[in-house]
Amino acid sequence: MALIHALPEDLVNKIAAGEVVERPSSVVKELVENALDARASAVSVEIEAGGKQLIRVRDDGQGMAPDDAERALERHATSKLRELADLHAIATHGFRGEALPSIASVSRLVLRTRDNHGPAGTEVEVHHGRRVHVREVGHPRGTTVEVRDLFGSIPARRKFLRAETTEAGHVAEAVTLLALAHPGTGFTLGSGGRTSLQAPAVDGLAARIYQVFGGRLLDDLLAVEGGADWAAVRGFVARPDRPASPRPNLRLFVNGRPVRDRAVAKAVAEAYRGAGAGEFRGDAFIFLELPLHLVDVNVHPAKTEVRFAEPRTVWVAVGAAVRGALAQGAQSRAPRVTPSGRPPADPARIETAVDTFLERAGRVAEGLSAAAEPRGPVVAAGPLTVLGQYRLTYVVATDGEDLLVVDQHTAHERVRFEALQARAEERAAESQMLLTPLVVTLAPRLRGPLEASLPDLRALGYDLEPFGGDAVRVRAVPALLRAGDPAAELQAVLEEVTDREGAEWAVAGRRDRLAATLACHSAVRAGQPLNSEAMAAIVRELGRTVHPTLCPHGRATVVRLPRQDVTRWFGRGGWRRQ
Repeated sequence: MALIHALPEDLVNKIAAGEVVERPSSVVKELVENALDARASAVSVEIEAGGKQLIRVRDDGQGMAPDDAERALERHATSKLRELADLHAIATHGFRGEALPSIASVSRLVLRTRDNHGPAGTEVEVHHGRRVHVREVGHPRGTTVEVRDLFGSIPARRKFLRAETTEAGHVAEAVTLLALAHPGTGFTLGSGGRTSLQAPAVDGLAARIYQVFGGRLLDDLLAVEGGADWAAVRGFVARPDRPASPRPNLRLFVNGRPVRDRAVAKAVAEAYRGAGAGEFRGDAFIFLELPLHLVDVNVHPAKTEVRFAEPRTVWVAVGAAVRGALAQGAQSRAPRVTPSGRPPADPARIETAVDTFLERAGRVAEGLSAAAEPRGPVVAAGPLTVLGQYRLTYVVATDGEDLLVVDQHTAHERVRFEALQARAEERAAESQMLLTPLVVTLAPRLRGPLEASLPDLRALGYDLEPFGGDAVRVRAVPALLRAGDPAAELQAVLEEVTDREGAEWAVAGRRDRLAATLACHSAVRAGQPLNSEAMAAIVRELGRTVHPTLCPHGRATVVRLPRQDVTRWFGRGGWRRQ
């Protein structure tokens, strides 16, 4: 009996769809790219339930004739390739002819379109790969695609989708990338009846960044213009004299196509180090313009990766352009001042401030757990003596019997987290009022998570409220946050909770995860020198926590080295005190 057989066409289509359609943002990306290839001047995206219930993409592009509308839902049917040679010089976003049929095989899809030549439009409806009807409809020039019940016929795929706010954030980021690549096209994104992004057509990348991210971010960027040989580089990178973001964020575009490339990201990081600007910890928008035949875009089904014919040239071009921008920015850099107008404090004053900060934290934690006794033998088996700091990261202590090695960051994070938890439960969160309320423009992908997190953020010490579709007004921040940029801190907290939505946590619930993130951002850092009082405060307060052995992210806080093990290492097993 034959063991090898051809798969049914319906199953083949669903397997192929898995390569192209990963989540709602994948659908939005493919449909918006089709609109851009159709030379649309305006694109509107609407989603419901993070795209799980509905995705609707409208454009005013050239539209399709009836026959083309039907063929567009057949696999490998495309207007963008004619022959093999075309594959070596692809200038459009799409070219495989897989997106629409792949989406239609895992959803209920309705396509409505009209070009300039017909008296009426065409509607094609497909339910999970099975055509329902083709008929004439009234429709303006352009195309509308509605996608409902995504992965409804594949429950195993649907269960891997994340929370609605997380999926909406991925959709917002996909639209943001395409809006950055095409500032001459207008974009609108609506989510759950609210407008998340409204970006009319503008002249140039700087104006688009201002629209999407606000003037604060644009002020922190340096213009990049340069390249090498046939590789032209333009865009913006973060000024190194501005407060660092919690993580680097490189948005890379190759011939207008948003892609990911580790080598280019490394070239940017090396350029910062080579220019003496330290580590790259900010935003960058890098646009590479290359001859089409020197870029292979047929690498990944989702078209998120490319391959360069001469990667070394690209590396050199990016590095030279970024170093040039950093050098020019350093020449024009104004003296850095604090909000009071005074120069930054010297290291000794900073250390004093850290000591005060830790002392205050100790008093807060002591007040919360004054009646508590040390819980369990892992941290405190007796009076602890701090011996010192190892590699500016670990506090070494002893209880007179064993050695304890305490991770200063994760331990302090656990202390701060439980203090925040207790204050939130008592509705007594400590806040620090800002001298002047701050209006923060958030990235589109963070606006949904902010709305979902408002009650929990307020319970933890924030005083904030929505201030228009793309902004939030901040009046107060949690008191434990170190002096810094409240806008950057708020964005960093939302980014971490959103990006780690599917990750393993040692705590559950949005409020506790927000508290864990705030605790992490406000705790002392690895590599930070501490005096003996600060180290003793961390170790003492860790012993008073409910769960002293793990930080809220699940990392260890302390390791005990038994005396017997130390004795055995040095071959003193038979030694006895006389």
